[in-house]
Amino acid sequence: MSCIVRRLSSLALAAATLAACSHVPVSTMWALRNFDAASVDPAVLRAAVRLPESFEPQKGGVTLKIGWWRDGEENAKHEMIFALRETIAPEDVAPLSGERKAGTRLYAYRVDPADYAAIRARQKEFLEEKARDPGKTHGSFGVGADACRRGDFPEGPLLTTTYLRTQPSGPYLTVLKNLDMREAATKEKPLDQLVPPCEKFANRAEAPMVVNR
Repeated sequence: MSCIVRRLSSLALAAATLAACSHVPVSTMWALRNFDAASVDPAVLRAAVRLPESFEPQKGGVTLKIGWWRDGEENAKHEMIFALRETIAPEDVAPLSGERKAGTRLYAYRVDPADYAAIRARQKEFLEEKARDPGKTHGSFGVGADACRRGDFPEGPLLTTTYLRTQPSGPYLTVLKNLDMREAATKEKPLDQLVPPCEKFANRAEAPMVVNR
């Protein structure tokens, strides 16, 4: 379960398992205290990630994951994963202007309209199951991203920040703040595997928001 709210799982980069509460602002926990992923309209959801300038999300690597399970059946979770689409629409990127920092890039994402029906069907499925077995059925909702790098790793911390917007006119909420990918690396998955060279993947289709130095 997330450190934020029971129905919201971590919005993170590749190492979502390291999404500790220390990276989640208290203001975000409070703002999302009543957030219910089972009723949110997928058409209004937006996600964003701020990466070191030499990093970028892998093509098709930013995903929405939703699922549900019953108590004692965590290993039999009903789950679906949907690839998010990058958006450069002014109404999606303008609210992120205050999050720009030198040496970083910002990327905004939305749910692919082709996936609305499938997501709403999964939400309906969860609500029906919860009605049959209240208190013992739990849902999860999260966004993750796999990043790659251009060139060598720069010196120092590799800080990443992720955001979520759940209302059309609302702000982006900082979900994980300054997660260092160096700390996310493990013996089983070292840094060069966690953030592989971008040359291994197809070129991106759209230009990112670049911070002017």
